Amino acid sequence: MNKTIALLTLTCLLATGLQAQTWRKLSSTADEQLKQGNYAQAAENYEKAWQKKQKKKELIFNAGEAYYMIKDYRKAAEAYQHVKDENDKFPLVGLKYARSLKQDGQYEKAKMEFKKFIDSYAGEGKSVLEEIVQTEIKGCELGLDLPSRADRSIELSFAGANVNSEAAEFAPFPMADDLLYFSSAQGGRARIYNSQKQGKSWTKASIPANFPVIQNGHYGNGSLTPDGERFYFTICNADQAWNDLNTRCEIFVIKRTDSGWSSPERLPDYVNMNGMTATHPYATHEGGQEVLYFASNREGGRGGMDLWYVTRDLGGDDNDFTFPVNLGASVNTLGDEITPFFDAEEGMLYFASNGHASIGGFDIFKSRGSESNWVKPENAGLPINSGADDLFFVKSKSGFGGFLVSNRVFGSDKTNTRNADIFEFTIGGRRITLKANVYDKTNGEPLKDVNVYLYQVFDDGTENLLINKSFASGAYLFELLPNRTFRVEATRDGYLSGTYQFSTNDPQTYTYGQPLTLDKLDVTPDKPTEPDTGTAGTVKPKPGGKPVVSEPGIPGDVYTARGISDKDNLEYTTSAPKHPGLYYKIQLAALKNYDAGSSKFEDVQALGRLDTEKLKGGNKLTRVLLGDYFTAEDAKNMLRDVRSRKGFENAFIVQYQDGARFGKVNLE
Repeated sequence: MNKTIALLTLTCLLATGLQAQTWRKLSSTADEQLKQGNYAQAAENYEKAWQKKQKKKELIFNAGEAYYMIKDYRKAAEAYQHVKDENDKFPLVGLKYARSLKQDGQYEKAKMEFKKFIDSYAGEGKSVLEEIVQTEIKGCELGLDLPSRADRSIELSFAGANVNSEAAEFAPFPMADDLLYFSSAQGGRARIYNSQKQGKSWTKASIPANFPVIQNGHYGNGSLTPDGERFYFTICNADQAWNDLNTRCEIFVIKRTDSGWSSPERLPDYVNMNGMTATHPYATHEGGQEVLYFASNREGGRGGMDLWYVTRDLGGDDNDFTFPVNLGASVNTLGDEITPFFDAEEGMLYFASNGHASIGGFDIFKSRGSESNWVKPENAGLPINSGADDLFFVKSKSGFGGFLVSNRVFGSDKTNTRNADIFEFTIGGRRITLKANVYDKTNGEPLKDVNVYLYQVFDDGTENLLINKSFASGAYLFELLPNRTFRVEATRDGYLSGTYQFSTNDPQTYTYGQPLTLDKLDVTPDKPTEPDTGTAGTVKPKPGGKPVVSEPGIPGDVYTARGISDKDNLEYTTSAPKHPGLYYKIQLAALKNYDAGSSKFEDVQALGRLDTEKLKGGNKLTRVLLGDYFTAEDAKNMLRDVRSRKGFENAFIVQYQDGARFGKVNLE
């Protein structure tokens, strides 16, 4: 009983102590939290202190400042509204209040407050402020008008929890359509991460193993040159936690070497000016030169962060850039311009700005031009932009979509504006997928642990392997691009492979795919037979027995045959020797225009006899094969040898039965 009374007494004392915190104590705690960069806690404690001492209006102003720092626009507006007319005591608070309303999407109210602020303002620099306010009012009007003109062909999606965290994610850079590099401030330190796309989802982000270790500072904002030889990025001051534009950064480069990447090299002092920030590098190649765009608050700009560029000759390996040039008044404003991305194919510069008329804070803009001559930028509109901050626009390698960074609220995926996350977009509004299942042909049951290969098929009949993945359940899923031809192939140990081809050219179709049924592989051993004498080379079978090695076979008369499996039943002409029983060939290529004298096959021709199979009907392809092999082990060994030679990485094994083609098999 005594212990219970003591515990209750202690609980009451603790509660009384918490309630008894004075406004001075709360304010002092908030001051310390602000110094440490804990803006959210500071904002809450300033607000609590003001509730205890409402005469001290600086407390609620400080709360508004801290809420705005963490981009909680609604809470900032709720705090600023108590002092919004006291610009003499709290400089520009009326402007800050109106901006908070605007970024919360309250455009009509924000317009009214912007006008009220500038009409009543009597301080210094009114002419400059009038220009800023008029731009903000235009942004409010744009925000009211844009929803009716939103681009419905663009579909935006949240990149997911494997990429995004509770910290800030930024600077996405797609190395390939399914490989994303980006920066994250997880743990309070900015670093570069990467993630691989599998189906619709991205894998858990990790630190790239092949990059140099950066011992000190935040690093991120990466950009790879078009030739893949240089990677530009920033190293930033780490005295405090990462705070985007308030953290001073400098640009560095690493160069590809035979063993990986070189050590980081800092760009010259005339790029990284002492005491100034240089950040957000983006490299492109134009007319024999490398052009490096970047953002900086260096002297000579129009105000805040401006966009600049430097160039160097592609012939050299040094860092001898020209002196930085400002992109000019069409692009740069009194506000901040950051995160440049130049689409060389489109001839378009994309960047983020809070100085042009925006519907939020930072909006993404686009402008055509080069060097310091650019047309008037155009707002990228909805859904690229929002009432929040939108920046780091970049297109994927295919140009079909891309990425951007935003702190917008996005359904249940993102419920507040306090941190920036990476979003993915598709152009054309079509998220096309390949989705189907693989079955055992004998019993109709789904096959487990299947390997599925996705190839792109080009007009000349050549193929490029895009991705291969193992699916435990037998159900497979890939994302596709429109207006392309693909071939799907499914394999499993102990089964013949299955394949089909299709084109994504139907604008009304969003999901492609068809079920594949695989036949079990017949592995019944052949009867032994007496060998013929002869030299090593191709194989000559004896009737009713297992073929044995003899001298290289000579092609016979041209004849017509047809594939005998459901998935490989095209008609073809060939002069290849026929053999009874089971045997294999290595398919090297399928070409629209086959030249027997081409040097392409010289390297593999020494390995054995080349055969051709010319497809009949509307299909003009010619298959080129290497053969023959009468055991699975011989075929597998030869396939390894062939694939080790340049240009034949995608060669595969084809099975024949009694001289007729049965189809591709996976014996590995």
